[in-house]
Order: sequence, then C-alpha cells, then structure tokens
Amino acid sequence: MSSLTVILTASAGSFPGLVAALQAIPVAVEEFPLLTFAPPLDWAPVDAAIRTLPRYGAVAFTSPRSARAFGERLASLTGAPDLAAPVWVAGGGTAQALRDAVGQSLEVRQPDPAAVGAGGAASALAAALAESGVAGPVLFPCGDIRRDELPARLRDDGLQVDEVVCYRSVLAGESEARRVAGRGRIIVVTSPSVADLLARACPPGVRPALVAVGPTTAAAARAAGWPPDAVSPRPAAGELAGAVRTLVAAADRGP
Repeated sequence: MSSLTVILTASAGSFPGLVAALQAIPVAVEEFPLLTFAPPLDWAPVDAAIRTLPRYGAVAFTSPRSARAFGERLASLTGAPDLAAPVWVAGGGTAQALRDAVGQSLEVRQPDPAAVGAGGAASALAAALAESGVAGPVLFPCGDIRRDELPARLRDDGLQVDEVVCYRSVLAGESEARRVAGRGRIIVVTSPSVADLLARACPPGVRPALVAVGPTTAAAARAAGWPPDAVSPRPAAGELAGAVRTLVAAADRGP
C-alpha cells in the first residue's frame, strides 16, 4: 500500500465517490475544503431575472452549484414563469443539478464533452452557444467569483449577457492554505481561485504534487506559478482518481 496522503480541497459533496475511488488505489485521504459557499447578499437581482425569464433567448450554466442555486430559487418563488428558453449547461453534472431543483423532464443542451475537456467548461459552452445562433439576451446565473470566458465571448459576438450572482464563494486564508498543503504529498485542486490561493500561500520547494480538476483550473495554476503535475480530463471522480493514480504509481517507482 502507498504511504502517500492525498488532500482534497473541494467543498464537501462536490465529487461524490471520489474519496472511495482514492482509497481504492489505495492512498490515505484527508478533506480540507479551502472554498465554501454562501447565498448572495441580495437575492433581488436573481428574483428580477426569474420574473422576466420569458424575455431571454437562452439561459446558460457553467457549474452544478450555479444551476442548483438558481433552480432552487426558481422553484421557491410563487408565480415564477417556467424555464422555457433554451437551457445550456456545461456538462452532465450541471444538468442533473438543475433537474434536481426544477424537474427531471427539463430539456437541456450542452457542448461536446471533448470540447469541454480540451478547453474548459466555460469556453466550450460559450463556443457552442455562439455556434447555435442563439438570440440574446442570455441569462448567466453565476457565482461572485467566476471566469469571464462565457460572457466575454458572447458579448464579442454582439449578444447581451445578464449576469446574476446566485451564490458567494468564501475563500480560506493563506495561513490555512499553507497548513493544509503541508499535510500531504498530493493535493487535489478543483477551482481556479483555490489554485491561485495555494500558489500565493506555498513557496516553491515545499509544494506537494498538484492535481487540477480540468484545463481551466490547470491554466489558473500555471498562471499563478504552480504548474500542475497531473490534470484530470473531466471534472468527475473517476477521472480525478485516475490522475492521482498516475502520480502514485510514479512515486512508487521512485526516481
């Protein structure tokens, strides 16, 4: 059995089955979320967007968290209109989160998974929306910390994009990030903001091996000065565990 400890920095429940998949490698696993989430300070912009849903040409979601938060708010508002505009999601997990909130019969559209794996969820979704000939405006429910690929690409194509914040990200401090990183030989990072935090908190030379959840997080880690040692092709438990398994095998073989 490998003596390596793998640190997971994602919020609890973000990747169902990941802990079990890692323990089956086998490695020791410790969970220390460096990013937690809270409701927006003001729901009024989200509520206003929901009440005017019929005016949108499309609604786009790039993460399960935004889909869940928006969908639950939609379901809770008395007299809210149906989600009738074309709904675009970045992947299957985002689609399921939205259906769990508003109904399993909801039809969604999504980009080619290969495009998501190659360029990241937001970029792939923006390209698919643009290529579909969608008419604006586009409603983009999102978090307060997000990347701008999707709205920037759509605006470049002349589409109006309305961004509404449906959750807030609460990032740990640098001292906590440094303490967490020091507990393991491999650290799994699942968001660009956490990748940036860890790069600021941990000086070169004392960093564990870094596994990024996908190309977007990997790009953020490289930009922050901490290139990942492995990148999962998709944000899913099996693929993340596979990336970790590759690093563990290399460590077991030695130099």
